[in-house]
Amino acid sequence: AGQIDMPLKKTGINDFEMMRPAERKDPRAEPAETAFATISRAAHRAAWMALRPFTGRTHQLRAHMAAIGHPILGDPKYGDEKSKELSGILKLQLHAHRIELDHPSGGKLIVTAPLSPEMKAGFAHFGFDPHEADGEDPFEGVKRQR
Repeated sequence: AGQIDMPLKKTGINDFEMMRPAERKDPRAEPAETAFATISRAAHRAAWMALRPFTGRTHQLRAHMAAIGHPILGDPKYGDEKSKELSGILKLQLHAHRIELDHPSGGKLIVTAPLSPEMKAGFAHFGFDPHEADGEDPFEGVKRQR
């Protein structure tokens, strides 16, 4: 488990736009912070990661994971050659399982989603048990660094 506190900036144009790591002093840099935790591993080939963005930058999770050398499998934009080879025919292995928002009434609005067919294919390919993280919050007590 850990946290990535790495500002990002938009580079490129139109369909070729990407978010890249940026120096804090860069006027185009936007703060970006992501917590991560490993749920399961498929030997040294792949890992099922839980990610929690504390900020909401475009492609933040994809850019942060690529920047630390662990691109999300199936990512045609941020993946490197090794991840593309490992991904094979898998589509982007990114899934919002749970979204929690403050509700105007003072409570919480919590929305959960089952695994998509694309994620199920990835779990089957690497042998991950989709129930391994049931009932657990890997980010219990984790706060923003800044």
